[in-house]
Amino acid sequence: MATNIMLVVTDQLTWRALPCYGNTFVKTPNIDRIAKDSVRFTNCYTPCPLCQPARAAFWSGRYPHETNVLSNGRKWPVAPVPEEFETLGETFAKAGYKTVHFGKCHDAGALRGFECSPEEEIPVDDVSPAFPYNFDTYEDRDTTEKTVEFLKHYSSQQPFLMVCDLVNPHNICGWVGENQGSHEDVPTGKELPPLPENFEFDDITNRPIAVQYICCSHNRQAQTEYWTKTNYQHYLAAYYHYLEVVDKEIGKVLDALEKSPYADNTMIVFLADHGDSMAARGRVTKQVDFYEEVTRVPLIFSGKGIHGEGEIHDIVSLLDLYPTLCGYAGIDIPKGLRGMDLSMGLKGREIPKRDYVASQWHTEWGYTVSPGRMICNGRLKYMYYIEDQGEELYDLEKDPYEKVNQARNPEYSKDLEEMRTLFRKYLEETHDNFLSLEWYADKKWRSHEAGYHNHRGIAAPQEG
Repeated sequence: MATNIMLVVTDQLTWRALPCYGNTFVKTPNIDRIAKDSVRFTNCYTPCPLCQPARAAFWSGRYPHETNVLSNGRKWPVAPVPEEFETLGETFAKAGYKTVHFGKCHDAGALRGFECSPEEEIPVDDVSPAFPYNFDTYEDRDTTEKTVEFLKHYSSQQPFLMVCDLVNPHNICGWVGENQGSHEDVPTGKELPPLPENFEFDDITNRPIAVQYICCSHNRQAQTEYWTKTNYQHYLAAYYHYLEVVDKEIGKVLDALEKSPYADNTMIVFLADHGDSMAARGRVTKQVDFYEEVTRVPLIFSGKGIHGEGEIHDIVSLLDLYPTLCGYAGIDIPKGLRGMDLSMGLKGREIPKRDYVASQWHTEWGYTVSPGRMICNGRLKYMYYIEDQGEELYDLEKDPYEKVNQARNPEYSKDLEEMRTLFRKYLEETHDNFLSLEWYADKKWRSHEAGYHNHRGIAAPQEG
């Protein structure tokens, strides 16, 4: 009998937040259950640090510039993923799988082939004044209940590919809005987490203009005006809280799977669409930049047929999800997918080596447009932005927190040229017309002294 596959997807979860990747502050016993006896990829990158472009990309196996899903909508409308791109759901449905999806979509049509349950909300009553809930948390409760019901009542011999698509810890975005500007935080009743090693940020003028002015393009960053260090510690405490909330929902799903007839014949895949800044460089949520906190995500495989080495440190991409699931299930991989089949790594063998992984940015809502690209070869990470031809270069072995941009450092001239060459190779291989793209930002969104702490007032999306 073919093995069932259950994908557990979270939103806005960086790998650095999880105990199974080394975090010692937060508690996630249920994600730890998945991570036990698993294969964990420690260097997995998203194709875009933004919800809709990332999801359209990994469900279709194509980069955002190919799907043309470049934003979350509003002033930059998004058309459905082209019909000629066969999606993951279509491939598995054609192969005889029951393909079902519960929870967050935001996929621009890339979930074609899945039976998608309506996104609904169920309010929860265990609310702390320090950690207000919104539709993100309410939708997760509904997603969990629907997933559990499916596992309880599914009785067909047809194998399933099921997605439990959860939103948290994304509720942190709403928390920022509830705590904008100068404020006194509601006591959490718990020890506050320490700020990250790269919270202090004195390299801002050495970054591309689009990065210097994220506070003007992103309303959540603008809402941190006048925040203190303690406010940022409360931000981290809230982020960990929403992570622990979603961990409890995941626990309910795992319990239902263990009680079902499918417990011994299901592979579980855990991932996130993108990360969160987690107060690094005084940043909240995600927008424009490609730093490790927002582009590097968890990717964990456990359950039926997983006999790997525990951790695989090679660079991989969420674009690898689609071909890897095909390889695991013995399904022919559609032509044109950008990712690699990593399924041999799930069985203890070496995975294919690659020269780079890439990530893209265009715009969040269209109020400002800041085309950018990121290329990482494992040791070096290179970013380029159209607006000012701004470049960033980081030596991740010596500077894992990306504290100092080395693009202008003569000592890194050879490394810079190496990454420029690799960038050109990426553009050619993927037919990315990036260099012909145009940027847009009204002059007022570039007018104050560089640095988030210098921002005053609203950001472009708030003006409308």
